[in-house]
Amino acid sequence: MKALFFGSIGTIVETSRLQYDAFHVAFAQHGLDWQWDLQTYRDMLKISGGANRISAFADKRNERVDATAIHATKTSWFLEKLQSDSVKPLSYVSLGLKMAQKHGIKTGFVSTTEKATVQIIAQKLVAEGHQGFDITTHRGLGLPEKPEPDAYIHAFEALGIKAQNAIVIEDNVDGVAAAKTAGARVVGVPGAFALQTDLSAADTTFGSGSDIHWVRFFH
Repeated sequence: MKALFFGSIGTIVETSRLQYDAFHVAFAQHGLDWQWDLQTYRDMLKISGGANRISAFADKRNERVDATAIHATKTSWFLEKLQSDSVKPLSYVSLGLKMAQKHGIKTGFVSTTEKATVQIIAQKLVAEGHQGFDITTHRGLGLPEKPEPDAYIHAFEALGIKAQNAIVIEDNVDGVAAAKTAGARVVGVPGAFALQTDLSAADTTFGSGSDIHWVRFFH
């Protein structure tokens, strides 16, 4: 292995409840009576990008909404809560990054979400004593959203690494598809509201990040 990439917000910090609540705050502020139960939300998570989820749900209900504006409200509330000191990186992430540093392995946060979100999460890791990622990607780079593989291809090329020499941690269907299409080996780790079976296309899946035995990946 030459590189270890984390592909989604939820692979680094557990934000399932925050994300869920943020959507409902935004719905209420925009005068929508939408309520996503857990199963509905799980179905929405199969679609990459919050605005895309909102659009898809509106289409399903034959409603016209400004998905971009709703998502902006959702993101603003989410970012405010994300900056709280109580939101910390998952323990398995810290361990993986320490081992990567020890073995001279490149690291990355390969996301197609908002730049501010990526920066906040990366800063949380630095605050806990980790060196910064060798590469980060975000929506501001203009790369197509997952499941398109462009973000991963961009990261591999920027670091001069062959895709088959990278391990990617992903927590959603589109993320797994993007990394697989790019040619990487993918480890699926579902978030609190997702199901392990949703990530069946990954090379390996775990019930949670704490189940990962990092040693096997560094030999």
